[in-house]
Amino acid sequence: MLMMSAARFHEHGERDVIQVERVPAPQPADDEVRIKVAACALNWLDVGVRRGPQFGALPLPLITGVDVSGVIDDVGAGVKNWRAGDDVTFYSLVTCGDCEFCRAGEVTVCPQHRIIGEHMNGGLAEFVVAPARNLIAKPERLTHVEVAALPVVSMTAWHMLITVARLQAGETVFIPGAGGGVASMAIQIAKYAGAAVIVSTSTPKKMARARDLGADHAVNYREADWVEQVIAYTGGRGVDVAQDLVGAATWSSSLHTLARNGRLVVCGSHSGKNFDLRIPQIYHRQLSILGSNGGTYNELRNCLALASQGALKPVIDRVLPLSEIREGHRILEEHDHFGKVVIQIA
Repeated sequence: MLMMSAARFHEHGERDVIQVERVPAPQPADDEVRIKVAACALNWLDVGVRRGPQFGALPLPLITGVDVSGVIDDVGAGVKNWRAGDDVTFYSLVTCGDCEFCRAGEVTVCPQHRIIGEHMNGGLAEFVVAPARNLIAKPERLTHVEVAALPVVSMTAWHMLITVARLQAGETVFIPGAGGGVASMAIQIAKYAGAAVIVSTSTPKKMARARDLGADHAVNYREADWVEQVIAYTGGRGVDVAQDLVGAATWSSSLHTLARNGRLVVCGSHSGKNFDLRIPQIYHRQLSILGSNGGTYNELRNCLALASQGALKPVIDRVLPLSEIREGHRILEEHDHFGKVVIQIA
């Protein structure tokens, strides 16, 4: 039996529940491939799932890890278009393909969806299995570490700004928490779309890095008047779009930055799920609040192609070995990063 090292937990809790263990390697089903993992990036999903599920029980023990780049090691009997030795990444959302949403191409709201690394074992291990239909060839110009830094954050940012918020050239977007992985990609995607970008973050160093990625203006949210600074930069008008993945800690401020007819697009709530909302501001200023959930297979392919062309740049804070997985979780939980933390496995 082929054995592998994997970072998994048997119960939800703090970082010490994560153990690097020797476990049997997974076997691919007829429609799956097995991938020898080269690199797997961490996401806030890894932290959230470790702490405890939001939407029902999860199978335990569990190996998380949704952002994988590696080499196909074995293929199921029914797989025709992929073979051992192919360099690949994958789209982590596994959908039913039959519901009204899947048929309409709205796979991100498929009620039967499952996520590799949340509802089934993921890529923080030496091997992972994935459906062949979810595979995408690794761009040759990018390393495995660079590719692992892209999937969730790039397609999430694209889906939020371009698909859901319909950001247009000439508009202005506000992106809080610029050090986060999605925010670091959102800055680049917004600039690619021709928008002006304002960000908030916590240190002068992170402000400078955001400007290096293309942000037109950066504010320090530790300063009492930072919201007024954002509005002042727009000439008092406010921004057309505010992108928020942070949650309760930033919702009120994000709404306040909006111009009349502005759109708040949201995907995430790790700082809290509830806050007091002044309803009149929504209808008096005719604001829109838009939910966005992940991204699609084609959006991911598009983002990988743009990265291969140099239009998007993977933003990597640091690379750690699997043995330092707990340190990776600490970095995310303490916001001690700018961009992605990637676990290199092979």
